[in-house]
Amino acid sequence: MINKRKEKRYIKFVKFVLRNIENLRIRKYSHKFSKKMYGNWVHIVLLALRQKMDKSYREFIDILEMCTELLNLLEIKKAPHFTTLQKAAGRLRFNFVEKIMSGFILLTMTIYVRTGIDSTGLQPTRASSYYTKVISKDKKKRRKIRKFIKLTMFVDLDKQLIISQKIRRGPANDNKDSLPVMKKGKYILDQAGKKAKSVDADKGYDSEKNHEFAVEKLKAEDRIKIKNKDVPIHRTRGTYRKKAKRRINKLRANYRSKIETINSVIKRIEGSTVRSINVSMQNKEVLFKEIAYQADRLSKIAKYYSTGFLLSRIKIKLKYLKNNLSLKWIET
Repeated sequence: MINKRKEKRYIKFVKFVLRNIENLRIRKYSHKFSKKMYGNWVHIVLLALRQKMDKSYREFIDILEMCTELLNLLEIKKAPHFTTLQKAAGRLRFNFVEKIMSGFILLTMTIYVRTGIDSTGLQPTRASSYYTKVISKDKKKRRKIRKFIKLTMFVDLDKQLIISQKIRRGPANDNKDSLPVMKKGKYILDQAGKKAKSVDADKGYDSEKNHEFAVEKLKAEDRIKIKNKDVPIHRTRGTYRKKAKRRINKLRANYRSKIETINSVIKRIEGSTVRSINVSMQNKEVLFKEIAYQADRLSKIAKYYSTGFLLSRIKIKLKYLKNNLSLKWIET
């Protein structure tokens, strides 16, 4: 029996990816002499949908061949061969895919954004933890397991959307990627006409440069946590770190936990492992995981504002009129 709810969810997902692509004015076809059988839009949507389903190329195409409603929405007669998607993923440039991922923030209407920065790790292999533990003991006979993939994200905490990101191989210090990611995020926010209201981060991002960038460049409230709270202020290094320590007791709400929610959702829905072996393909696969998360999150936000939020506001207004104005026509 076909689950209609899941079909609707996937169709919403595809529509939001297409809406983002159209908003960024990306060419439908890469060249005017192309065969015009699939094109850039179809390749991007299918690569993001594959990450949402967390399937291999062969399994994903087998499932797609039965989804006639999705094929009609994409205006294609049949599903492409699995090698077509593999070659398309190899052709797409990293900066181009990153631009698509960051474009989802342009679809929101908020002007003042509460931001935050954090990092998480992804597994570059699908081997079990027991297998990796066993082969690490005998390094001569078997190959060494690669380092994990470290993903640093600068996010919108209110909408729980990713603004900018940086991928590297871990383990590595958090401060290496903090400034490049925040500078990239500031550029995207400026282009979208948005402003950062505050910056939240954990103690791993406690450095004088990060505090200074949050205050001077982003013009935002500095909510980055401070190391060594017990050390007196006069012995704390850095002008901006001293200012942050003076107002640390005034910070009440903990918005930083929403970043952990984003990390958890990406790993639970799109998977915490990466199937690709090549480094460049691994980075693109992580980006398509983020695109899948962005489209899924936007579809949920749109549903919330179109149904629950508006209906609750109408009920509150009707209740107010009934209690205070005592109009009889409301009851009819």
